[in-house]
Amino acid sequence: MQELSKKKFEEEYSQWISFAAKDIAFSLNRLKAKDMKNILTRNEQYLEKPESVFGSSGLDAIKKLSTQNILFLSTDAIVFSQSIFAPFPGVFDYAVALNRRYYIEGSWYSIITMNSTYLEEASQTMLKYALSHELLQKEIYEENMRNGIRKFSPEEKRKISNETLDKAIENSGITPEELMNEKDLMLQISSNSPLIPKPFAETALYHYVEKNLDELKNYREQSRTEKEDIIGKKLNSDFKDWLDFSTETYRTFLKEIKKELNYMDYGYA
Repeated sequence: MQELSKKKFEEEYSQWISFAAKDIAFSLNRLKAKDMKNILTRNEQYLEKPESVFGSSGLDAIKKLSTQNILFLSTDAIVFSQSIFAPFPGVFDYAVALNRRYYIEGSWYSIITMNSTYLEEASQTMLKYALSHELLQKEIYEENMRNGIRKFSPEEKRKISNETLDKAIENSGITPEELMNEKDLMLQISSNSPLIPKPFAETALYHYVEKNLDELKNYREQSRTEKEDIIGKKLNSDFKDWLDFSTETYRTFLKEIKKELNYMDYGYA
């Protein structure tokens, strides 16, 4: 039954990613040829070397806002996924941040990634708001993991997102005007940055951590209980099973974009 469910998910996700590529190609086609070419060149580099999606520059401002043992990373990319707020294939959620906790070689690593342009152009209050939202969600999902990893329904995910956004507004003191400016900045960045599907972003992040373990010793955390350690080992094993699939669907995503754009017009064979 589990294998059938996995197979069905892979089929449905592969169909969705091809559909998404058509919509994103349409948006890319509105850009200047040079800008579009630069974006897709970055996308191709990510495929060749997934860990290159992330780096460690431009993070001073966000690091100063947290006292937790979190690995902060930056990226030029924007992560997209099927929207949890609108059940339609062509509606996407775009994220300037990605928040994950990986169990690798017996230790946990808490990671938050932020878009580099957002880090450069967001105000201090915007950064507090974005980070507060990520930390609040981190707390909820980690508590769920320690209690046995119950899968949240789409309705529950929407509720978590909305409630943590409201708390982040309160915690950061962001004004309605600043919220509008933040949304405008998000829209601008998502229109002019490499877009990568969420599963591939998670895969690229996993590769980054795995390839830099010696440099990330200070971020290692041990399981609090034996149960948490068992859960970590299972999560790591399950996640490794998805690495190849997420990479191949990202390859399909790029192939479909090129097809839609009639890439020969831009000097590519």
